Amino acid sequence: MRRVLAAAGGLTLAVPADGDAELMAAGWDSAFDVDPDDRPQAPPVGLVRAVLLDSPTSELLGQLSWHQVGWGRTRACAAWNLGIALLPAARGRGAGVGSLRLLIEHLFATTDLDRVEAATDVDNAAARRALTAAGLREEGIVRGAQLRGGVRRDLVLLGLLRSDLDCYSRSQKNPFGP
Repeated sequence: MRRVLAAAGGLTLAVPADGDAELMAAGWDSAFDVDPDDRPQAPPVGLVRAVLLDSPTSELLGQLSWHQVGWGRTRACAAWNLGIALLPAARGRGAGVGSLRLLIEHLFATTDLDRVEAATDVDNAAARRALTAAGLREEGIVRGAQLRGGVRRDLVLLGLLRSDLDCYSRSQKNPFGP
């Protein structure tokens, strides 16, 4: 007997039973399967934080965070989701753009993931400018993704692919070099 999660309109959601995976595999057409990836699927990385310091003075400017997210079931579908929080006194001094670039360079140099992404409130113009100046491209709106002050807020999603760095290096808008 299957355990039913929900049922309506002639459809039932139930906990999978023994043999269901084999039945799915036998009938699957692979129409939208992601490419195979022989790299081991790494366990998700929990939230990692780093503080941002002014190098000459060691003054605390803020913090950055990142964690792994997945857009599919293989390692090739994983990305780093970035976050940044600057103390008010550090805002508007270029620390946001510089620290985002530094983190992106670090992640691409030390990991094999090919995508970084970040999201910010659609009305946070300063964060959108900093993320764009750091090389991320606006990709779309994530509707109602954040609850703030009891109100659902839309976020703008931005992303950067490892291969984008090659494009930037051939252009005059290279966020990672001269």
